[in-house]
Amino acid sequence: MIKRTREQINTSKTVTAIIIINSIQILTLLAIIIYGYALINEYNFEIAGSVRMILYVVLGIVILNSIMSIKDIYLLTNIRAKYYMQLKTIREIEKLNKTLLGQRHDFLNHLQVLNSLIEMEEYGELKDYFKRVYHDINKVSKTLKTSNVAINALLQAKLQECENKDINVELRISTKLESLKIPSWEMCRVLGNLIDNAIDALEFNDEKHLTIEISADVLGYIFKVIDNGVIISPAIEQKIFEAGFTTKGTKGEGMGLAIVKEIISNYQGKVSLSINDNKKTFTIRVPY
Repeated sequence: MIKRTREQINTSKTVTAIIIINSIQILTLLAIIIYGYALINEYNFEIAGSVRMILYVVLGIVILNSIMSIKDIYLLTNIRAKYYMQLKTIREIEKLNKTLLGQRHDFLNHLQVLNSLIEMEEYGELKDYFKRVYHDINKVSKTLKTSNVAINALLQAKLQECENKDINVELRISTKLESLKIPSWEMCRVLGNLIDNAIDALEFNDEKHLTIEISADVLGYIFKVIDNGVIISPAIEQKIFEAGFTTKGTKGEGMGLAIVKEIISNYQGKVSLSINDNKKTFTIRVPY
């Protein structure tokens, strides 16, 4: 079991420290330059060429250092996102593994009950019991159709969440994703964001329907998340993939779909939105 410890990666403090240090460096240098020029103007000093050159070199070093620091901040932010996504995936895999172990443990007991009902010729009860057992087994087995363990675990976790929120989910998987180039942790970020958005959109619906499709054609893999929740108006349809734009008010950060687009674009894929018959469909295409 993965447990939270003090040794977990905490890049927030590191990023904050880098920003503060660089800000102090730049402000200090600017203060020195401004103060120096003020003295020069007041006392009519002339700056030697060598001194002027030293100032320019120092300024250049500080600017270069700031650029490198910004790059480090970007890398640290990506490492943090990767770490927490992988941690979340591991936990989902652990839950899936526990569910499978539980089913395996109960399998013999189910067979014994079914055998007893047959011997007692309680066929009505036998039918009901079999339906309940089959329903429980099928909930897990239908998420195990890809060769990607992380995606299987994510789908299982989201199906459980949907069941808890009375969302009717249809899962259609017709490919094992054996040639998927996108790393598991990044693909889980993509699917997780799209499914979470769909779940949020269905919050106030009386009838809640969510469809998740994973398929393939000659060009690559196709992922679809379809829901009958809140419809996105044409006026903002083109803005939803922009960083910071959100339709959730204070509840949203506006980064989910921007992250989806960025990840998919990095692997030469495309993400699109279509709206038909009061349903919206997010479609992702990823080449082999």
